[in-house]
Amino acid sequence: MADFGFVGPSYEAPSIYQDAQECINFVPEIDPLKQQGERGVVALYPTPGLTALVLFENQQEVRGMRTLSGGDILVAVCGPYVYALTSTYTTTMVGQLNTTTGIVGITDNGVNVYIVDGQNRYTWRISSPSAAVFTGSISGTTLTVTEITNGTIAINQALFGVNVTQATVITALGTGTGGVGTYTVNQSQSVASTQMNSATVGAVVTGDISGTTLTVSAVTSGTLVVGQTIQGSTVTAQTIITALGTGTGGIGTYTVNNSQTVTSRTLYGLNWSVLPSTDGAFTSASAVDIVDNYFVYNRPDTQQFGASAALSPISAALSFASKDGAPDDLVSLIVDHREVYLLGEVSSEVWIDAGTSPFPFQRIPGTSTQHGIAAKFSVARLGNSFAYLSRNIRGQAQIVQMNGYVPTRISTHAVENSLTNQVVSNAVAWTYQLEGHEVYVISFPSINLTWCYDVASGMWHKWLYTNNLGQYERARGNCCVQFQGLVMVGDYSNGKIYKLDPLNYTDDGQHVRRLRRAPHLVADFQREYFDELQIQFQPGVGLSTGQGENPQAMLRWSDNGGSTWSNEHWTTIGLIGKYANRAIWRRLGTARDRVFEVSISDPVKAVIISANLKSSVGEN
Repeated sequence: MADFGFVGPSYEAPSIYQDAQECINFVPEIDPLKQQGERGVVALYPTPGLTALVLFENQQEVRGMRTLSGGDILVAVCGPYVYALTSTYTTTMVGQLNTTTGIVGITDNGVNVYIVDGQNRYTWRISSPSAAVFTGSISGTTLTVTEITNGTIAINQALFGVNVTQATVITALGTGTGGVGTYTVNQSQSVASTQMNSATVGAVVTGDISGTTLTVSAVTSGTLVVGQTIQGSTVTAQTIITALGTGTGGIGTYTVNNSQTVTSRTLYGLNWSVLPSTDGAFTSASAVDIVDNYFVYNRPDTQQFGASAALSPISAALSFASKDGAPDDLVSLIVDHREVYLLGEVSSEVWIDAGTSPFPFQRIPGTSTQHGIAAKFSVARLGNSFAYLSRNIRGQAQIVQMNGYVPTRISTHAVENSLTNQVVSNAVAWTYQLEGHEVYVISFPSINLTWCYDVASGMWHKWLYTNNLGQYERARGNCCVQFQGLVMVGDYSNGKIYKLDPLNYTDDGQHVRRLRRAPHLVADFQREYFDELQIQFQPGVGLSTGQGENPQAMLRWSDNGGSTWSNEHWTTIGLIGKYANRAIWRRLGTARDRVFEVSISDPVKAVIISANLKSSVGEN
């Protein structure tokens, strides 16, 4: 039996007696040049391994990443901290969020980065991430630097580090003159010795504030811009420049959000800002995107969404509207083909930039659909559109891909069956493209499961992490980005960024258990005698030393539909250079309903091309 469907996707039906196929940590790939029935029409390749590139000091959840316009800087959020990464993967802190967990939305317009975390909105004026990197501690207003990694410390630099207070600025030299020694900072605090970095502030000026008017009389360095936080002695916290007056970056007047009286003194324009409650019509957002230089974002638990001014992080008070085609709340949004898709609880609609004022967007008639989104972080770009976990008034947990304005089901009954009566609202999705495969990856933390849909084949497989007990868990990836020619994913718990590495057959050193469970073998329920099974692995892939030197395939089978299983039977798939090796099992007994399953956990290039079965059917 040359082809009995051994190679294929994951498809476990509601009854395993109908179908119990599994494809775990293998990616099915179709050879378009082969005819149906030929050997190797579908082959199974290993899922990409994880090779660690970055470890953030705070070692928390990597909550989101974005490659900024131009491709030179990657912004990543780990725990509460916002980092900028250069092309050499040097990490420097540029900001801090008010939350510590949960997926964040990140976008940029080439000038400003915009971040939302479900509670607040934040902006970073894109600038040189770091002036100096060093080890230091803070007691009161004294910064003590014990070691310099690189760069030079100077007055008028903003200071960042784990547990360092927001909007901390170095205001004076002590014994330090750019290196080891003491410095004075503007905010009293206590921080144990840790890695810190400083960055030149956006502007240093002399000015005063009367009401909501900032008057600048002199400029020491830099340029003032809309969206900067103004920091200085007695200045109200979260004071933001919201508009230009007579000043266009230097001497002149500016409008700020907080009314106050501050006499003339040194003031700092900081590139990192927590947007205040006075910005726009509302404070919080959980999804953000960019279209026509407007930042668009939702208001959680309402129908509302807002937009910033063009090329600005600041929003006007009346720059908002409601997803009003149906009464359900707006859950998430995404911009596709310059149109804003508003994904509600059980319905969706599409808006477009119509150039209106004070809110520039209007609903496109005829774009409403009866599909909402079941998990706000399940939306991810896929192909020429996007995919998400849908919900409507009839049920939930279908995965759909948007086709124009019509959601089209891409999940199978097997995928949906695994999600029935489960908590799926916290699902997280992202997409990667590697070696011709574009794959939608969706993880379900509550059920420790990750499903993957490959656009090229239309097939689903599972991508799972193998823990030290040999048990499967959800994949490590929490978010994904393409940066400097690499596909990079952030870990959901440990502060690591990995590259997806087709040549690494481990998850950052952890062995991966790959498994394929074949379809049922039934010949009218006649007793079948199994003489020989040969699985064509790519041979000769053994390592020179260590585990994998003599890689083993482990075969077991079930004769009752997948309810119970035999012991494992091992055979080699080939020492290094043994290219003629054949993985064969003989004298496999009899059954009326046989399911074969093979697994491999050695860190080698485990590719399954096909399988041959020699068997005969007896008479009942």
